[in-house]
Amino acid sequence: MKKMNLTSCLMLLLMVSGITAGHAQRNKGNTQQALDWAADPVIDGRLDDWGDSLLYEHGSQGLQYQLKNDRDRLIVAMRVPDKEQQVRALSQGLSLMVNPQGKKREGPTVVFPVADRIAFRSIMSADNDDRPEDMRRGALQAIRAIYVLRFADLLDGQISLDNTYGIEAQVTIDSADALCVEIAVPLHQLGVSAETDGELAFNVKINGLIMSKNTGTSNGMRSRYPGYGYPYGYGYPYGYGQQTPSKPREEPGVWIVSPLAKE
Repeated sequence: MKKMNLTSCLMLLLMVSGITAGHAQRNKGNTQQALDWAADPVIDGRLDDWGDSLLYEHGSQGLQYQLKNDRDRLIVAMRVPDKEQQVRALSQGLSLMVNPQGKKREGPTVVFPVADRIAFRSIMSADNDDRPEDMRRGALQAIRAIYVLRFADLLDGQISLDNTYGIEAQVTIDSADALCVEIAVPLHQLGVSAETDGELAFNVKINGLIMSKNTGTSNGMRSRYPGYGYPYGYGYPYGYGQQTPSKPREEPGVWIVSPLAKE
């Protein structure tokens, strides 16, 4: 009897240990299942108020993210550790798309950050005495706008970083050399409120096209959205405008289908 009790105790310890280890690594590479409540985060591109790290990861892009809401805003934090993906993000933008009907279909979208091509060339010009050594920081200095698509009350295109629509976006490079972005969108701009009970569908990603392997240009960065002023030629030979034998597909991103969080 004592032997059986000892065996039971060992099994229980192993089970608890496994649960603890699993909890510590939860959601790595997994999709966020439900939105979290936001406790008044400041939209400054710094992720200090998101805890030690973002809880979720879009595995194929290495994009770390987390979605929250409060009574007035939908808020997303995204972090890109890989430098190659950072350059892609700075030229094509990160996007937050919402379908208020809870369908995995197109809806209001915010794209940020996108470096302005002309401003970037000026900043990185050999004639500029203050030219940064790191072209990523040059790209950060060249961000002039936030891009919006498919909002009911906003025209598609760019809006000011300091706009009157309540849409906020900030970007920084953190102490670990990762690109960090925060975006906040007023719920009323999405046609919902904090009292909305139905599910919404959210999509986050680094924009770009996925090229067929037989084109020789995998992970192409040419966007479907025209007029962004991307800094083409900033060290990335992705073959813009080249003819390809097969049609590339747009990066699908990661979908989260969930109601808004309640306080």
